[in-house]
Amino acid sequence: MTGFYLFAAAAGVPLVIWFLASGNEDGPDDGIAGVMFRLLPLTTIAFVLAAFGVVGLALGAAGVGGGTTFVAAAGVGAFAGALNSTAFAYLRRSESTTEVDDEQLAGKIGRVVVPLTGDQRGRISVTVGGQQIHLSAHALPGAPAGLEVGDPVLVVEVRKGIASVTGLDPELN
Repeated sequence: MTGFYLFAAAAGVPLVIWFLASGNEDGPDDGIAGVMFRLLPLTTIAFVLAAFGVVGLALGAAGVGGGTTFVAAAGVGAFAGALNSTAFAYLRRSESTTEVDDEQLAGKIGRVVVPLTGDQRGRISVTVGGQQIHLSAHALPGAPAGLEVGDPVLVVEVRKGIASVTGLDPELN
């Protein structure tokens, strides 16, 4: 059985490390493999294998009997798989990212969160789709000399994540 636990640990642990480091939990998208991985995601398989193998090796090394080791390793593996599936299902349901491209930000009104001077960038906060987005920003030529924290600004253009802004009259906001 030690070889079986060693195989499970050797297959599962590197996959778990890869998933944790890369944030990628996708398997194939099409065919029978795609159906299988939608029902039982690759991350779940990796967590089950890793937990089963590590617990099996640890209990085997501690001298625990073969039957008890197998049952404990299988139980911990099933628990790890269920915990992983539950956690990722929750994260998928609660995910609230909004893809906003540069063109959608043009024309929005925001507020300065880090002061902008004529030659130095600052940061602004803009609300888009109910979410606050923070961007690096610089003042357009001809804009007020300094924009302080809390000042309203109009986003004229965004290029490569850097907003070009001009100050607004506080009465217009």
